[in-house]
Amino acid sequence: MGFIDDIKNGLPGLKLAIPASWRVQEEQERRAVLIDNDHRVGWHIVHAPWRADLRPENFADHRRDLERHARFSFEQQYQQIQLQPQPGQTQPPARPPVRTSDPEFNPLIQAEYITIAGQPALLTLRRVAYEPVMEAVVGNILIPLATGILDITAFQHTQQTGYRETNLLNHALQKYPGEGPQKLAKRLGQAHFDDPSNDPQFPQHPLTCVRTALRWLLALPKDQLDITSAAPELPTPGAEIELPSVGIAIRVPPRYAAVPDGVLPVPIGVSLLSRVILEGGDEPQMLDVRQMAGVTLSAEGRPDKLMQLLQKQIQEWQQQGGSQIEVHTEAVELPQDPAKVAEGARVALAVQVSLTLGGVRTHTVVRWICDHDGRVFRIGVATPPFIPINEAAADADAVLRSFRRLPPKKSGGAWLTSDLRLAPAKRAEQASTPAS
Repeated sequence: MGFIDDIKNGLPGLKLAIPASWRVQEEQERRAVLIDNDHRVGWHIVHAPWRADLRPENFADHRRDLERHARFSFEQQYQQIQLQPQPGQTQPPARPPVRTSDPEFNPLIQAEYITIAGQPALLTLRRVAYEPVMEAVVGNILIPLATGILDITAFQHTQQTGYRETNLLNHALQKYPGEGPQKLAKRLGQAHFDDPSNDPQFPQHPLTCVRTALRWLLALPKDQLDITSAAPELPTPGAEIELPSVGIAIRVPPRYAAVPDGVLPVPIGVSLLSRVILEGGDEPQMLDVRQMAGVTLSAEGRPDKLMQLLQKQIQEWQQQGGSQIEVHTEAVELPQDPAKVAEGARVALAVQVSLTLGGVRTHTVVRWICDHDGRVFRIGVATPPFIPINEAAADADAVLRSFRRLPPKKSGGAWLTSDLRLAPAKRAEQASTPAS
């Protein structure tokens, strides 16, 4: 049994009756690509360990980030497409500017929170390419589960672009004969050409195919599409949560959700929280909180010693291939505990880092804290390139303001578990159960 069989049996937390007519193009441990000739789309299914917070009160901010993500990926796709010379020509044809150079163009066609089997999910529909040589449309359904998130993507593309818009514009010109085509097209806007009511006229258009496929999927009965392991209830917004592995408690900024200990291979003393934006296959915005193992700073010269820890971190980034590293630091005032100040002052350092890693410009915000007893903690927010660094800084500062040490606990038998191993365990259980 592999990942596709797991999906059919509901082992990752969602059950989908994948039709026998779908052709498997690729299958990995937690990823599958299938071809659906009935709906003229491809399907990409990914199971990722990230956690997601889809509470309705956060949708406005989430949509803002969805639009940023859609614009960024659209521009990345534009850069990747290389035009070839036409027969008899030595140079490729002239290429129009990327459509996002027009501020009124939005690659994000639709974004809304929906429910599947009574559980929240995210539905998005967007263009990833839109020019004479290529139009590509992608629809995502992202579903939080007890074991992470499942992202079901439908995609379609064509090289015959513009025929939907041209046909609809010609009809509109007959209705409004006094307006020129460019002026009328601008007045109608992209939403007119993308309106679902126009889909029946263009059954093979990528937008029609993807939208129809998603509608079919969401209309499946419960015995064919169901959630078998729902995501646990999220903490009350603004509530303090304890991170026992780090030894602190914090208040979580909006839309971050804690990744349970043991799910990802991180060092002891590290807790991770993820803010999923659009796709399960993408790295989300990550908030990591850690206690630096084996580090205790003496009272004298603590600010300088924090700077030395930062320099060590920069060297590690360089060893990982980081380049063009820009670092900005600033001391942060923290309240002092009169009962503990004799041990040494609490000091903190605010750091903003921009670097190029793997060819991508990445931003990281870090808050270093040395507590009265010399123990060192680190709060980090890693952002995708399209998220402003000042917003990441606001998240880090919110955690810093809520920082509270937990009373020390007696050590016991340490154990780790990973819900990423649940599916193989259930497969083994099924295999050992005799058929009735």
